[in-house]
Amino acid sequence: MTRHDDIAARRRLRRHSSSAVSALPRWVTPVAVVALVALIGIGAVAVAQTPLASRLALRTSQSAVSSGARKLGSGAPAMAAAVETTPSGAATPSLEATASTPATITITAVGDILLDSRPRHMIDAKGPEAPLAKVAARLRSTDLTIANLESTLSNRGAPVKGKPANLIFNGNPKGIGSLSSAGIDVVSTANNHAMDHGRIALADTIAALDKAGIRHAGSGFSITEARAPAYLDVKGRRVAYIAATQIVPAYFLAGATRAGVADGHDLKHLTATVRAARKKADIMIVSMHWGREYVYNANADQKHDARAVIDAGADMVLAHHPHVLQGIDTYKGKLIAYSLGNFFFPYKGAPGRESFILRFEYGPSGVSNITATPIYLGAMGEPIVQTGARARTILGKLSSASKSMGTEVTIKNGIGYIKP
Repeated sequence: MTRHDDIAARRRLRRHSSSAVSALPRWVTPVAVVALVALIGIGAVAVAQTPLASRLALRTSQSAVSSGARKLGSGAPAMAAAVETTPSGAATPSLEATASTPATITITAVGDILLDSRPRHMIDAKGPEAPLAKVAARLRSTDLTIANLESTLSNRGAPVKGKPANLIFNGNPKGIGSLSSAGIDVVSTANNHAMDHGRIALADTIAALDKAGIRHAGSGFSITEARAPAYLDVKGRRVAYIAATQIVPAYFLAGATRAGVADGHDLKHLTATVRAARKKADIMIVSMHWGREYVYNANADQKHDARAVIDAGADMVLAHHPHVLQGIDTYKGKLIAYSLGNFFFPYKGAPGRESFILRFEYGPSGVSNITATPIYLGAMGEPIVQTGARARTILGKLSSASKSMGTEVTIKNGIGYIKP
């Protein structure tokens, strides 16, 4: 079953459920209630609803809450609470409420996605689905997929002044199809390229993401919008996602009425935002754009700030910018990925083309079953899963960068199994 078929099946289930309820004669429920009262007394009225009607009502309620849940690739939200998906991809009805036992969700996180330069040309030549085609199934296989959008999605706007021309990007607007076809659910737009072509290109980017149903955080038309969390409902659990950048020219920062990005150096406001969002969400994710380029080891500032947002209520920190991978760490049982590296990026040198797909589960006991799938970027910057010697090399670098933090990476059959 394709992803679009799955969404269609879910919609059919809701339609049939609604019609089943509406088809019941008006006198059925009153008669049933009267009969029960006569037989076992007034106290039985509380359970007079039929099991079918109760389940359908529950599904309808859950579906309304989960309208933003995974997956959103078609631009229309999938009603994740109405059905559960088997490993084969087939949709089966979910008949039991699980409010007392929070669901375990699977999460995939990847690094920087740049849609200008060679990626722009690849999209024009081969179509928007081509760049991520070789990894799309892996990204779509989890309940929630997260990335950093390192460029705008616009053909408009003027290049910003004060930056070298080769570091100013304006991504291919067709690239929205690259994100949606690969099942990416939420992106950070807090980085040092979000304002490369000014407010108008940022506006095009936000509009494209909104139209595709891809949540985003970290930029906006005011500081309030830039700091605002994105919320997603996934398998009955509410996820809050906040993004900020520490790699940013001062004139990129959002102001009271100025478009821009959220300042990752402003820990006072960042932690306050995390604490506020924590009260409204079951799972709290923070994305940071930080660190030194081409350095495999996280620095003291990264470690300090990661711990600060976790102390404020974050369950995980998923970060990027160094253009190489950095280690995996934990603090108070919470996950920290200091740099996920590049994911779709036109780098020529090998270090910038080595990266990984981080996958893990988040359940009642927190993070578990953490794995890293090694990737190497192709000639146009597209991610390709690796095996053999190159896989061992990439995972070996991840292991080395993580070891000093007490994290063990075991390599087996081309996959890194991560044990904090």
